[in-house]
Amino acid sequence: MSIPPSDPNVTLLRLEDAVATLRLGVMIVGVLAVAALGVAAYGLLTSDDAGTATTGLASQGSVSQLSERVDQLATQQKTAGSANATGAALGDRVAALERTVKALAARPTPGDATQAVKELSSRIDAVAKDVEQLKQTPSTP
Repeated sequence: MSIPPSDPNVTLLRLEDAVATLRLGVMIVGVLAVAALGVAAYGLLTSDDAGTATTGLASQGSVSQLSERVDQLATQQKTAGSANATGAALGDRVAALERTVKALAARPTPGDATQAVKELSSRIDAVAKDVEQLKQTPSTP
């Protein structure tokens, strides 16, 4: 069996057809790549700086608020540290608080007030009895 000779024109036509198909495919992929690049560039250019377009990340406003709060706490810590720098000053403050607590504990409570009213009531009854006794005793002229 022998292989029939191939016509060079047919081979060239097939090759031209394959190149044309390949060229069409490359052009379609190129157009899609340019479109994707345009969409990505548009997304980067129009993203707002506040960070609301990105999910899961803190916004610029909340980061600045947190930074201000940290600065404020650091300042308060430095102020409190310098005010209470000595142990003697802190001991004096504790002693003053203890004296205040003892003074407040010595004050009568509302339960003590009812007891005081009862005592006063019994004393008034005793004075009333004394007055009655004085009225009943004859006075000497």
